[in-house]
Amino acid sequence: MVAKVGDYMTTEVAAVTPQDTLGAVKNVMLGRKVKRVLVVDGERPVGIVTVDDLAKAWAKRGPPWRWRSPENASVSRYMTRDLVTISPHSSIVEAARLMLEKGISGLPVVEGDRVVGIITKTDLLRYFARELKGRFKVQDLMTRDVVTVRETDSVKKAAMLMKERGISRLVVIGPDGRIRGILTETDIAFVAPERTGKFIVIDTGVGRSSREVKLGSVGELMSNPVVTVRPDADASKAARVMLEWRISGLPVSPDGETLVGIITKTDIIRGIVIGSPAE
Repeated sequence: MVAKVGDYMTTEVAAVTPQDTLGAVKNVMLGRKVKRVLVVDGERPVGIVTVDDLAKAWAKRGPPWRWRSPENASVSRYMTRDLVTISPHSSIVEAARLMLEKGISGLPVVEGDRVVGIITKTDLLRYFARELKGRFKVQDLMTRDVVTVRETDSVKKAAMLMKERGISRLVVIGPDGRIRGILTETDIAFVAPERTGKFIVIDTGVGRSSREVKLGSVGELMSNPVVTVRPDADASKAARVMLEWRISGLPVSPDGETLVGIITKTDIIRGIVIGSPAE
């Protein structure tokens, strides 16, 4: 029997309006423990805003003398307007294909003109963990070209790197190349605005100048210790660990220190497409 979107979707959908601020979105995400919020005009879905959008807003803060808190920006400025939706009667494999093709992490589930739920990469992870045990090893699906940063790098640099490479996490390595931590877009979107490089503008006799009050480094925000997975482990184990720890990717290491790759939700979803029975 082919698994359907309706079997795995989340029916409670967090929503805001286009007039709400990114600060309000952040509060909803923190309160509901979600990474995307649907934007509605009345009952009509008009867009979606994700934790990636919040991270990008922080990365675009501009030069210090023009800096304003992105939390006061309106949702309409940063939301994605071209919604990609799916039916609750569509297959899980179709949902996985759509997410990979469009480069997105969640699909509003629509029946007629009504939003009935949302299906995310996390929901697809649950499907993989249940239905594809023993199908793949971690090394079969992992990404070997891992983007890394150092503890001393600035959070601003890390945010820009995530944006440029289209990724949501960076592995932090030490001078010896060993794994030291991990930094995610969630850390930047939710924590960085309160703890990293802020400026005050000072009026002087010859004009206005800016002075940096605090500088944030990757080492201040990274998570440590890091949960890793062996390359020869069952990929369904990696999926279960991501679900249990509420994380989107695991560094792959044979000894817990040497980095040989990373396996993410996107890699797992790719496994769904190539490993599920033909529809």
